[in-house]
Amino acid sequence: MKKTMLLIALLLAANGFGQGDITPRPPKKTGSANELVRLSHDTRVGEPYHAKNMTVYPLFTAGRAANAYRTLDESLASRLIRISEKGEGNVPELLVENLSDDPVFLLAGEIVTGGRQNRVIAQDILLAPRSGPISLGVFCVEHGRWTAQTKYFGAEKELAHNTLRQQLSAPSNTQSAVWSEVARKSKAVAPAAAMAAPTGYLGAALTDSKVQSSVEAYAKPIALPSDANGMAVVIGGQVVGVEIFGDSETFGKLREKLLRSYAMDAMENAAGETQAAGRERVEEFLRRVERARLASKQSVGIGRFFGIEGGGLYGSVLLWHEQQGAHGVVHTSFFPETPAGEAPQVHPMPRFSPMR
Repeated sequence: MKKTMLLIALLLAANGFGQGDITPRPPKKTGSANELVRLSHDTRVGEPYHAKNMTVYPLFTAGRAANAYRTLDESLASRLIRISEKGEGNVPELLVENLSDDPVFLLAGEIVTGGRQNRVIAQDILLAPRSGPISLGVFCVEHGRWTAQTKYFGAEKELAHNTLRQQLSAPSNTQSAVWSEVARKSKAVAPAAAMAAPTGYLGAALTDSKVQSSVEAYAKPIALPSDANGMAVVIGGQVVGVEIFGDSETFGKLREKLLRSYAMDAMENAAGETQAAGRERVEEFLRRVERARLASKQSVGIGRFFGIEGGGLYGSVLLWHEQQGAHGVVHTSFFPETPAGEAPQVHPMPRFSPMR
């Protein structure tokens, strides 16, 4: 009997909630959203950093994972990932293959360049080591080209601006809506560059010298702590987005791209409200996930991918419990719902499946 009780105690200890510095909490009645709710409760909001009308709060989650993933930029630099057209070319799909022995994380909003036209990655994906070629869901961000440039794709320095990333995270989306947002953004921030770009490529506006100068003015003052594993961004006094990673190292690798993505939106409203939302409002925004629902989505990578809906926000979360930390979250991003009457017309996104 004593041996049995000891075994039970050891099993309970081995399966304890989280990693060391996380205090167990009773489960909340949110179904499969428990992981996200617990992540929110175990995330602390740090001191703010200000740049004009944009304020960024670093986020610190207890029990983070110890191991980071390779990023797209790292993998391309080491020639450990291949992205190519699928067959003769298919607008919403590319082929991607991880050649390394480590998982590779692809962030929604990364722009890949080459092939028959430049694309933007549609959703977060964690590629398995030695994945073999699988289909990668994308949208076109270059309306006027369908001629081969390179066999394999590279990556743009800049991440797609955050309004487009929000659109990618919406419950549904269309290629025509992406093109409309590309045209709107290009005209808003760099009309001359947009007019000079014969293919309507988003990158022509994002890499325009004046845009780069403005973005740099936002990003430079915001030096987030190296141990932060996420951030909450406030523009014009309103919380516009939250990014949380399961580990601080992966966030550190992608932090500048994300900051610049938000800055590209902030510069459109530079004359707006400059007073930041207080920490209490950011904390309240984090707690909205308690009222949200998780809708399972198909993913071609490892882990499970969910859309986040309800509770006044939407977004996505990628879970992979093998990472043993931060409640199995690889990355989550969520944004405030579009105000009533301003929601764009949306349609179901195409489904993508692994190449057989």
